[in-house]
Amino acid sequence: MSSKIHTFEQPLNERIRMCLRVETLMRRFHYFAGLKGDWSGYSALLGILEITSLLERGDLKQTLLKELQRQHSALKSLASKEDVDKTKLDLVLSKQKNAIDRVHQLSGKLGEHLKRIDFLLTIKQRTAIPGGSCEFDLPQLRYWLNQTHAKRLSDLERWAAPYIELESVIGLILNVIRDSGTPKQAIAEKGFFQQSLVPQHSNQLLRIAIPADKAYYPEISAGKHRYSVRFITSRSIDEVPSQVKEDVPFLLSRCSL
Repeated sequence: MSSKIHTFEQPLNERIRMCLRVETLMRRFHYFAGLKGDWSGYSALLGILEITSLLERGDLKQTLLKELQRQHSALKSLASKEDVDKTKLDLVLSKQKNAIDRVHQLSGKLGEHLKRIDFLLTIKQRTAIPGGSCEFDLPQLRYWLNQTHAKRLSDLERWAAPYIELESVIGLILNVIRDSGTPKQAIAEKGFFQQSLVPQHSNQLLRIAIPADKAYYPEISAGKHRYSVRFITSRSIDEVPSQVKEDVPFLLSRCSL
């Protein structure tokens, strides 16, 4: 394989799916918040509102606490094994205990702090309308976009503060899971690969790595008992994609903890 690879991930349960969604949205938020243009500030603001809408669907705090406690117990049971790096293990266990304390300290329901800000509620309502955030619809938005980058960034960081705290916790959870999988060489015959999952194992995440210079990508479908990978290609992004017809080598990581 070439030195540069692209990695594609597939969550195997709802808990990890939610973590990956928040991770993606926070990466987008940080990217746009770091740019100095006014419309970059608007994109960062939309990211905050999107995260808020996502978190309204469930109690993410309890979900994260359960996952941290589950991981902590699983890793603690490894301490007696001789081939385990005790120093690294103790560091991860300490970080997990600290993360559990930080989640407990988050007061109220996530996103509630934004529901008291009429400015944000108005934008959230208008974004459901195509073109509904024009300056003649939302002059207050244009006023805010006209502020300095430093002022906009201060507001964005204040609104996103609980989410930034969550991001560090989610990062710890996902890093532990990603590190639990060992990449192994696999072959998708004529672009297709299928394998069973052991339901008794704590299956969390699939990771597919392919060389960055290849003109195809994996389409992953996973259930409780098995998963499949179809490698897809197209001559142009405008065309309907099709399955690769030749054998495809790739690196597969099955992450379970």
